[in-house]
Amino acid sequence: MSRPRQPSTSLRLRWLAWRARWSVPSLLAAHDERRVVSVVVAVNGGLAILVVGLLAWFTDLPLLFPALGPTAFILFSKPFSADATPRSVVLGHFTAMISGVVVRHLVGLVCGNPISLESAGWPIFCSASLALAATCLLLVWLSCPHAPACASALILAVGAVDDWRGLLAMAVGVVILTLQAVCVNRFACLNVPVWSRGRKDADQPTSD
Repeated sequence: MSRPRQPSTSLRLRWLAWRARWSVPSLLAAHDERRVVSVVVAVNGGLAILVVGLLAWFTDLPLLFPALGPTAFILFSKPFSADATPRSVVLGHFTAMISGVVVRHLVGLVCGNPISLESAGWPIFCSASLALAATCLLLVWLSCPHAPACASALILAVGAVDDWRGLLAMAVGVVILTLQAVCVNRFACLNVPVWSRGRKDADQPTSD
């Protein structure tokens, strides 16, 4: 006499079947690629930003800032690209933030006044251009290409965020968004790296 299946086992199998059916590879195999990618990016990107925004609301911290928008787009539209790896996203934004803060303070010391959004004349433009130049150089040098990070550098270089509390909040926002992307993409059966691509994968071109 056969032993009846346990309810928990049945539920697990149903869950795995449902997940496989609605995974991104399955959807791409059954539907038009452009439609699938557009819906996936819209839903996952919107929900990820919503989560960061709600956390910013509850904590009253500036966790949500404009540069996270293009980052979310890259994380969900090109999850296997070099600039979508968590290493590129996190190190890219962190490098840009440090560049923006350092350049803003140095330019402020040279001109004798702190750089802020109310600043006029050459100091604020000089701060923005030098911060962007430093960020671009470091992103290439450190092999962490992530174009949206340049926006983080400009935000800090012009003084839109001018305290350490805001800087740390921006960093936390980047980490939260990146963690969400890794979890969501892996749940969708996309074997994205948890930090960086392996040497073998890095040597091969990616198909976006």
